[in-house]
Order: sequence, then structure tokens, then C-alpha cells
Amino acid sequence: MNILFLGGIFTELDKGQITRKSKGTMQYAADTLQKNYLDGFCQNESVQSVSVINLPFIGAYPKRYGDVYFRPLQSTEVLGRATVFNVGFLNLSVVKNIHKVVLAITQIIAHVNKHNGKDCVLVCYSMHLPFLVACHVVKRIKKDVHLCVIVPDLPEYMSVRTGLMKSLFNVLSKVSYFVVNRADSIVAITAQMLNVFHSAPKKVVIEGIADEKYLSAGEPECKLNYFLYTGTLDRRYGIRNLLDSFIASGIDQYELLICGDGDDRKYVETISAAHPQVKFLGQLDRSAVLNYQRQAKLLINPRDNESAFTKFSFPSKVIEYMSSGTPVLMYKLDGIPDEYYEFCFVVPLGDNGLKDKLLEVSRLSDQALLAKGRSAKSFIVDNKMPGVQVRKLLERIKGERYV
Repeated sequence: MNILFLGGIFTELDKGQITRKSKGTMQYAADTLQKNYLDGFCQNESVQSVSVINLPFIGAYPKRYGDVYFRPLQSTEVLGRATVFNVGFLNLSVVKNIHKVVLAITQIIAHVNKHNGKDCVLVCYSMHLPFLVACHVVKRIKKDVHLCVIVPDLPEYMSVRTGLMKSLFNVLSKVSYFVVNRADSIVAITAQMLNVFHSAPKKVVIEGIADEKYLSAGEPECKLNYFLYTGTLDRRYGIRNLLDSFIASGIDQYELLICGDGDDRKYVETISAAHPQVKFLGQLDRSAVLNYQRQAKLLINPRDNESAFTKFSFPSKVIEYMSSGTPVLMYKLDGIPDEYYEFCFVVPLGDNGLKDKLLEVSRLSDQALLAKGRSAKSFIVDNKMPGVQVRKLLERIKGERYV
């Protein structure tokens, strides 16, 4: 089969300019997951070709990006066995989404025509409405194309909205669900998420994919005395709970490092200014973040299970954290399969659960921490690599035409 992937990645050539011109949070997690999917497609022998129509996920001008028009440095790049076709677009709010729809439709049809519509699987990354609308239009024109939608997040849980914006977003969300329910196959990150969709005949759960390049990095010469959180600074994801619990624990032999950006950045800055053991590093590029993860004594995911969205979410940082060889501390969440908990430290229930567990882990020997981290990494290597995970999708969508 031929894979035509509609997504928004940061290519090696464009990553520098995107980083310089972006203002606020960048979509590093989405970038990584998409590239891991592409790696998985490239590794499977049943896939003859992989083409990527790339309209990067960047913020709109002028508040979140420095240019009114996104211009890729090169129109075509190679990513493993995949060919990436970079597409420029007008980057004004609202207008950018309409422009993306038109561009995506044009690009998809041109690529489908190259294959004469034969054995073509159109993979749409995320419930990004411009992508979904483009794919829906293409399906009306090219009925033989198999449409697969990867759903890493449900739109109603991606951010908090109120008033008129909430009403408008609810309407747009219904359009998104309308399109996804008419796809030929759906990939979701939790079983509960799949239950939200009813019409698609083929469904599969892929909670996440490990990054082979990260796993291939050797262990650091020594671990440093700090605990680490990397990710979105949002109260919903537990950043305040982490800071308050660490301070209340009275741990003095470790520092707490925070990397990221988000709505609760001010709170993080205030706490770090008042407590020398808490250090805020800001939003770093992925390579720097991964290096900090490998050198830490403990990685923390403070998201708890109290919010409704947890059953529809698998935190991408779980697999990334476990891949580092550094032990992980996290809550038990509805969206995380039970098989993961054997390989991490779990926060107990109760108001002081995170504080007490942080204190307990801080008293463990370096040998005990290393053993837990290495067992987690082995679990990921054995079960969550790109080729293995993506094969689940390919086997699910294969039919008489794809054998």
C-alpha cells in the first residue's frame, strides 16, 4: 500500500526558523508522535511508499508567530524512507485554516492521482479541523481512497473555553466528529476514546510510540541530583500540585527542575524565585529536554485522575520518560494500560500522596533508582517501538485490496 500522511511536523531544515519565530508553547509532542508514526510506516514491508503533505503546526501571526506567511526553506525533504512535501501558507488567524483546507485538498488529490487511486491510504493526523475538512472533500471525490484518522486528543478536552468562543467551538467540534465518524479507520490512544466514535468500521488503540533515536542514546556517565518535570505548565496537568508537594516534602538533597511553557508559567516563576531548590528552565528544544531527562534521578508526571479527560488521554511523556532509563513517578490514570505500572513508581491516593511518594523515592539508593529506570526502558524497547505499534494499524486496515 501507499501511505499519504497529512500532518504538521517540524523538518530539520525548518525547525530552526520555527523555533525562532514562535511565541509561546510549541507542539513538540505532536511533532515527535507524527515522526514516530512515519518511522513505523517506513519500517513495514507492506508499505511501498510514504509521502507527507506537511503544513506545520505553528501559532498564528502576530500573537504566536513572527511571520504572516509561513515559507518552508525547501519544498521537498527526505525523512528516512518518506518524502516530505513542505507547503507554505498564509498564517493569519482564521484565514490560515481556510487556506490550509484549499492547499491540503490540492496536494492530496495531486498525490492520489500519482498512484491512480490504487492501494492509497490517506492518514490524517489529529482532529485538526482544516485537515479533516480537506480529507472529507477528497473522500467525496476519490471514493477508493482509504481514510484513516489518528486521534491523539479529543477537541473538547484540548483547552478551556468560555462564552461565545465555547459555543462556536462546540459547533466546529460537531463537524470534526461528523468527519471522523465517516472515516474508514480510526486510531485512538485509549479504548475509552474509541467508544466515542461509532461509524468507522475499523478501530485500533495505539497509546503511543517510542522514539528509536532517543532509545539508542547511551546512558550518561552519571546521574545528577535533581527531579524533573518537562511539559505543559497547566494547572489541569498538576504543575501546582507538583511544586507545592515538593516544597512541603522538605526534600533537601535534590533540586526540582521544570521545563516547559503554559498558562501557569507565572506560578512556576513565582515559586522558583522564592525557593532556590526549584529551578525553572523555560521552554527548551527537544534535544536539550531529552538530555535533562537522561541525567535526572527521577522524572515526574503530576497529572492526577480527577478530571474527566484522563480516560481519553495517554500522556505522551510517559513513553518518552520511560525511554530515558530514568525512573518515573506518576499517578494511576484511566487512560494508561495496567501493564505500565509495574515499571514505575505510583503515587498513592490521598491529599498528601504526591508529597509522601516524593519523600519516599528521595530516600531510595541510586542502585534502586537505576534498576527501576532500566526495567522501564526494557519494557518500552520490547513493546512500544515504531514498527511494532504501527503494524497494529496496518494489520487492522488491510483488507482484500491491501493484501
